[in-house]
Amino acid sequence: MLEFFSENWGNILVLALIAAAAAGILLSARRKKKSGCGGSCCDCPSRGICHPEE
Repeated sequence: MLEFFSENWGNILVLALIAAAAAGILLSARRKKKSGCGGSCCDCPSRGICHPEE
C-alpha cells in the first residue's frame, strides 16, 4: 500500500485539490441559497437598478 502512495502521490494531491475546490464551491452555493440569494444578481453591484427593493 505504501508503494502505491509513493508512486501516485502527484495524482492523489491533484485529486485532493480538485475535491477541495469543488467542496468549497458547493458550500458557497449552499450558503448563498440559505441567505435567500439564489440568482446571479446577488453579487452584482448594479443589482438595485435591475431589481429595486420594494
